Amino acid sequence: MTMPETENESATPDALAVAGGDDRPSAGEAPSDVETPVPAEAAPVAEAEAVPENEAAHENEGAAAVASDESEPEAPQPAVDEPAAAVDAAPPRRRELTGIVLSSKADKTITVRVERRVKHPVYGKFIRRSTKLAAHDERNDCKEGDLVTIIETRPISKTKSWRLGSIVERASA
Repeated sequence: MTMPETENESATPDALAVAGGDDRPSAGEAPSDVETPVPAEAAPVAEAEAVPENEAAHENEGAAAVASDESEPEAPQPAVDEPAAAVDAAPPRRRELTGIVLSSKADKTITVRVERRVKHPVYGKFIRRSTKLAAHDERNDCKEGDLVTIIETRPISKTKSWRLGSIVERASA
């Protein structure tokens, strides 16, 4: 690419070189006259840094193994998402609660009151708190007043996420 000569200084070849202009040889220059810079990585090793032949071979093998894509990994890496213990662990235990049956009027459903003791935040006295839970009773075995164990399960309906585990004690007639 040749530029028409003008009186402007920026059009001179020296100014183009300083301003980062075109480094390609012009039409009058031969390609062999242009010096191409040698990258630092391809520069020859000086004789002062000569390494004994056996060590140089080992270094070159290591560099080739790192550079090639076909090299075998030294050890399989574990998956980041899964902890090692979770692979061999048993499925998580489901929660079990014990309570008294309040109602068994619905078909295959019982209402169970589960009581727990909570320490009062200010006074420190233990208070009884209760929760009513709906549980699935497949065979309609339970009656009001029975002491039962219920087990957490997948949601069966909008309010039922528990099922009857066992009847601990029958209510006295």
